[in-house]
Amino acid sequence: SAKNVAEQSGWNLLSDQYNFIVVYPEQKTSNNVTSCFNWFYKKDIDPKSGESSSILEMITYTRKNFSIDSTQIYIYGLSAGAAMAVNLLASSPTTFNSGASLAGGPYGMAKNFIQAAGALMNPPSRTPQEWGELVPKSPTGKFPSLIIVHGTSDNTVDFQNSIELIKQWTFIQQIDDKDRIITENFIENPLIERIEFINENKESKVIFYKIKGVGHALPVDPGNEINQGGETALFAIDCDFFSTYYIAKDFGLITD
Repeated sequence: SAKNVAEQSGWNLLSDQYNFIVVYPEQKTSNNVTSCFNWFYKKDIDPKSGESSSILEMITYTRKNFSIDSTQIYIYGLSAGAAMAVNLLASSPTTFNSGASLAGGPYGMAKNFIQAAGALMNPPSRTPQEWGELVPKSPTGKFPSLIIVHGTSDNTVDFQNSIELIKQWTFIQQIDDKDRIITENFIENPLIERIEFINENKESKVIFYKIKGVGHALPVDPGNEINQGGETALFAIDCDFFSTYYIAKDFGLITD
């Protein structure tokens, strides 16, 4: 639920500290009995209808009623929410500066519930170009940057989904997925590997946090240090990595 995400992710505390606004869309059980976003139905990934339209309307409302920088809008999602976030980045690229997918997958990997259930556990393997050609054309020719977070032992959304997403997003960013920078000893946590994919201008357009041995859970690090936060729960695990903080830094919301 939105309440769970707000409490466990630590976004509220960071937004208070660094002065930004967070909007929490939530699925209705009347739309999906598991309360997951319908990231695979055509009507729901169309920015002019269904769930995508609803989320975009929330962003429009926030723009109109609060003093925000409309060039600094970001989207973040977990699991089905991650897949929906990628949908919005692909279909409404001019709305967002960047996005984050935590245990999600590429745009266009399923068109109905049966395909979606299969893809989550056994994602199709395609070339970067094949994945990239599924993404709608951007009116500006550009797409938002993307942060990807995934545990290697995920038994709900197979880790390979994020590998396929990297193929897709590096292709549309016109990056060879071999053009990467691996940050050694990132935060001195052997579980975490940080990989940046950079374009010809040396700009980081895709960042991948590979979390070794972690399953289908939000990575948090409860504590009182500046780079600690979040709460543990059924789908939030303490692995000494406050993912929300580092995503916010990559977004540019935190400049410490």
